[in-house]
Amino acid sequence: MAEQPEFYGVKLIIRPTGALTFRRMPSAILHISTYPFLPPSTMSGWLRRLFLMDAGIYPDTSVKDPDYFVMPQEYHVLGAYPPIYSRRDESIHTTKRHGVRAFNHNAFSRLAGSRSNKEVYQLHTWEYLLVDHLVGFVLHHDPTMLERIQSLQNLGCKCGKEGYAFLEQVSNVCPYSTVSTKAIPSVPATGQELISKPADLFVAYRHEYSKKRQLLNDPAILEPSNIDGFVSLWLGWPAQNVELTCLTDGENYIPTGMLEVF
Repeated sequence: MAEQPEFYGVKLIIRPTGALTFRRMPSAILHISTYPFLPPSTMSGWLRRLFLMDAGIYPDTSVKDPDYFVMPQEYHVLGAYPPIYSRRDESIHTTKRHGVRAFNHNAFSRLAGSRSNKEVYQLHTWEYLLVDHLVGFVLHHDPTMLERIQSLQNLGCKCGKEGYAFLEQVSNVCPYSTVSTKAIPSVPATGQELISKPADLFVAYRHEYSKKRQLLNDPAILEPSNIDGFVSLWLGWPAQNVELTCLTDGENYIPTGMLEVF
């Protein structure tokens, strides 16, 4: 009898309709820097919104203390990245933006009345990610749960701090098995996996799921996710010829440590 695959996965082609900003944290106030990819935590919220839209649900968004709407923890949402040949700093465009300093500024949104002369303006530098498309991955133990994502094809919504993207294509569900390889990974590896290995490291964030409340199982129902906040962690792109333990479908390579943190 053939060995049961450890995971199943789908590859997503995500198509932006313009420039994107995924704010890199920690960050300065006057310089808004972006990750050069769609982070896993952001992609999780984006996919959850697509599930709700597909069900005809449009949740309200509170300004103060908003609810989290992200994918259930059983879905390993690993982010979306430019194709390997275009993972270069040239994908980021930096420009200037003029904005007010006060966070409670509302002059430009008034329907009546004159603008105040008391607003203090400041000059921002702002980074935009300019890519043709992003390649994302979602893994799960149950292949039927991944088949549900295929119904979201051609849906889109706001993506990140600025920008919009739609789900252009979803691959067939493929089995993923563990191998030791020097192949270029399709997603970053964790800092733990890259100890003593040459790599380009960066800080990212993951959701901290609550241990006090029941976890959400169905992404298509209007129920806030049980999230307590965010936890920082190191991720990185290994140098060439670095050997890692990965999950693979024979074409794409996912460092196994990523499924422990996302």
